Amino acid sequence: MSDAVEPDVGGRASERGDTLLAVSGLNAAVADFRVTHDVDLTVNEGEAVGLVGRNGAGKTTTFRGIMGLADVLSGSVRFRGEELTDIRPELVPRRGIGYQPEDRKLFTGMTVDENFRLPIWSSGESRGVDDEDAVVEEVFDLLDELDDRRDAKVEDLSGGQAKMVAIGRALALRPDLLILDEPLEGLAPIVVEKLKGYIRDINDRGIAVLIAESNVTHVPEVVDRLAVIERGEIVARGDPDEVVQDEEIKRLMQGSGVE
Repeated sequence: MSDAVEPDVGGRASERGDTLLAVSGLNAAVADFRVTHDVDLTVNEGEAVGLVGRNGAGKTTTFRGIMGLADVLSGSVRFRGEELTDIRPELVPRRGIGYQPEDRKLFTGMTVDENFRLPIWSSGESRGVDDEDAVVEEVFDLLDELDDRRDAKVEDLSGGQAKMVAIGRALALRPDLLILDEPLEGLAPIVVEKLKGYIRDINDRGIAVLIAESNVTHVPEVVDRLAVIERGEIVARGDPDEVVQDEEIKRLMQGSGVE
């Protein structure tokens, strides 16, 4: 990449707290095929970091490797200093990581309110969530567009509202880090702007955010640092505006929102 893109430089990153998530040399596989190649990625406390790349570049596998949902061949994933590759996937959210997968994985026959409560029912005690109703109200307060749809079944919502439910469910255990996989994909511009506002609000409340997007133009205004992944490798990282304007990145991401 050109000299305009420097490693580990970005926005408010230097003002953020200690390292929260540290991914080092991550090699993760899907169906015995290695997808990521020595991925290094960090998120500091209270920081927002973007991971962008074309479809199939390795974003989802990186996130699934962090969450223990992909086969990790080698490398390290540490959260608050604890190695996550040594624990069962169902225990990862209990450590303080909320995860919104690309395919949402919602219970569509259940209501919005019930989807928010499911993580609390299964793991709330391990996170010290002792007031279920208060937590659910916190989520509805953050995602206020859903407030009057709390009793609606997810199958009756719009695509944008369903994305909001997936984000809300990931917030139900009061995470320290929120991982969002393509939360803005396929949505109308007005809904994209609404969701970006919600993501900024979540981050402003002190929750660190790691967000993946295929459209590189969606994320610079909501993240402190930006990394670009291509064929499973991080090929650039730095200040979001500088990364997006880098000519080599523009060529690489052609068709992904960069003109």
